[in-house]
Amino acid sequence: MFGWLPLVIYLFSKVKPTHHAVIAGFLLAWMFLPQALFKIPVIPAYNKISAAGYGILLGAYLFDRQRLLQFRPHLADLPIFLWCLSPFCSSISNGLGMYDGLSATEAKIAEWFIPYFIGRTYFGSLENLKDLTTGLLLGALLYMPLCWFEFVLSPQLHRMVYGFHPHEFGQAKRAGGWRPVIFMKHGLMTSMWMVSGSLSGVCLFLSKNLGKKLPVLNLPTLPLLCLLLCTTFLMKSFGALALFVAALASIFAVSRFGTMLPVLALGIIPLAYESTRGTGWWDAQNLIKAAASASNEDRAESLAFRIRNENLLIEKSLQRGWFGWGGWQRSFIFNERGVATSVPDGLWIVALGQNGLTGLATLTLTLVVPQFLFIFMFPPKLWRDPRVAAVAPLPLLLGVFMVDNLFNDMFNPTMLLSAGGITALFITRLKGENPLRQSQTATAPDPLYKTTPRLM
Repeated sequence: MFGWLPLVIYLFSKVKPTHHAVIAGFLLAWMFLPQALFKIPVIPAYNKISAAGYGILLGAYLFDRQRLLQFRPHLADLPIFLWCLSPFCSSISNGLGMYDGLSATEAKIAEWFIPYFIGRTYFGSLENLKDLTTGLLLGALLYMPLCWFEFVLSPQLHRMVYGFHPHEFGQAKRAGGWRPVIFMKHGLMTSMWMVSGSLSGVCLFLSKNLGKKLPVLNLPTLPLLCLLLCTTFLMKSFGALALFVAALASIFAVSRFGTMLPVLALGIIPLAYESTRGTGWWDAQNLIKAAASASNEDRAESLAFRIRNENLLIEKSLQRGWFGWGGWQRSFIFNERGVATSVPDGLWIVALGQNGLTGLATLTLTLVVPQFLFIFMFPPKLWRDPRVAAVAPLPLLLGVFMVDNLFNDMFNPTMLLSAGGITALFITRLKGENPLRQSQTATAPDPLYKTTPRLM
């Protein structure tokens, strides 16, 4: 964990352009560092996310300082600023004190704002965003043989390398086999990681942004991509697979029929669910009935259990509706013996309980607004452009991530790299620069210069 900082600095000293060092430093940390937490005085708790963020900031300060100094806050950054400030408001409103509020805010900055800031700083062009999409594909391909290892021998890699299991081992048993965990927190998180890489690979391949050999790996593209899709299917996560199919269908609808409705739906579904559930207006009983008729009994009961928990937690959360209960599990429900009887599953219900409606709103806007900014910048006819098609998975993955986290708390900081990059692209657009023209000049010179002398 602590050796990661000098390793990232080394990457910055050797890898050019620097955004390639950022991709390698961040994704490799997220993929291979342990699920460990070190409490260090003064600074927020040190984990794999903060290791990646601190390492990149330090490397950028030493080797690419001018880029960091170019950052200027914008109105489009307001949701992430307010989301990082929400723990302080929650602590103060609950009488937990300024120290508790500042500590919780520091943790939120390390976990959320630093990855977003890195995205804003390094991925503000279509070319750089395409490299990030390629990084997601390569990351999933690196995980693929490890998934096959754990398909056969059960989730053992984290224990073999770091000496402990990251989660309850029994939850890795699924459908008569094993659901790989690798170095993630849970098998569901690993499944969504493979979905991210598979969606990126399909879009890059169909838009002809991949050659016959994969970049970096220098291996045949089509066979490995087919094997990756098979691996994603075998991850034994029905929800992740359904979201993958939905994202593919959305891309097909845009390119084939010129409609943005499925893409918009991925952004609107979390907004609709959270607004109706978070205010207590909808108890979701009809959703349980629909799930029971559309799937097997075990899946329906699992959903029913989550919904019952949510209803209880929502009722308590609304007692402190605006700013929530703060940290320390104060939003949980306990019996007379002090044992938690209702534990939140989804990221959204955690945000509602801890930071209230204001925290939930700013969290949602942080991830949903970049999706709509991308749609605003690139109407359907432009999605056929290979440069746009190459990065189209990123806003879709933000929507997929938000839908998945309605029922799971599976945080993924790489989504914040995408959110920050898309926001930076939008700010560039507001300054009067065309992202497509910018991408074209960044990737290849004007053909005119090949035959005509440059006079100026």
